[in-house]
Amino acid sequence: MRSVRRRRNTRANPRRGWAKTVMLRPERGRGRRGRDEGAITRIAGTLRVRRHPVLYLTLALIVCAVMAGLVAGGYVSNAYTSFARSTGNAFGKLGFMVSHVTLQGNERTPSGAITAALAIHEGDSIFAIDPALVRARLIQLPWVAQAEVRRQFPDTISVVIVEKRPFALWKDGNDVAVVERAGGVITRDGLDEFDRLPLIMGKGAPKAAAPLLDTVMASRAVSARLKAAEFISERRWNLILDGRVVVKLPEEGWQSQISELERLIVDKGVLERAIEVIDLRYPDSYIFRLHNGDSQPVPRERPA
Repeated sequence: MRSVRRRRNTRANPRRGWAKTVMLRPERGRGRRGRDEGAITRIAGTLRVRRHPVLYLTLALIVCAVMAGLVAGGYVSNAYTSFARSTGNAFGKLGFMVSHVTLQGNERTPSGAITAALAIHEGDSIFAIDPALVRARLIQLPWVAQAEVRRQFPDTISVVIVEKRPFALWKDGNDVAVVERAGGVITRDGLDEFDRLPLIMGKGAPKAAAPLLDTVMASRAVSARLKAAEFISERRWNLILDGRVVVKLPEEGWQSQISELERLIVDKGVLERAIEVIDLRYPDSYIFRLHNGDSQPVPRERPA
């Protein structure tokens, strides 16, 4: 008998180990039809939207209103807070709980006010403390100019504050306040502690006082006798010296007139006379008004 050998059908049985990439192509004659059907579907969808625009607009407004209600009602915030609290509690159980709060820089700010602003309690999760939020609360305290809040892992919050420096006492009518150099009001309480600060008066005086007081403090005789400085019409200054002597300074060039006043006090002894007003606003002469009401113009000395 003859042996029968099977022929290998290489087409039906491809060699093992090889993979074939099959490209799916649309059958002939159906590609254009498919594109046409897709275009018709899109057009139909557009027509449906255009047919009921009020319906879709109403739905959009309802969705926006619901989202706004959730935010305004605090539901989103509460959900986030709950998530943060639960996460913080989990970290707290791992040992990341606040055990210490270190504080530096407070001299005039009461510790109780700082503690209330911090709102940090022992056992709080250190991850639940928002340094930026704590800093914002500290800045609201009257004496605090700057604040730095940091987490120090695993259990410490570090707080460093820089306090405002009292510069002058400002009297506006019957109201008296401590102000800083830039002119901001610091406090109206405990003023007896600051009775050695220079006194300024008048509307707008705090923001304009720094250059004047710097110049006055550089003149020994004038600064030793200064009782107050009054800002007149928000344009120029009057100095009030010992014995209630009023010195009227010009609107411009007042720096040189303070130097001239120093010379008049030291070299001429003008404050030893019965003078009530010294008017330095005129370029060619001084005007001295006496207690009896008489005025005496005195020519200015010209440098040789």
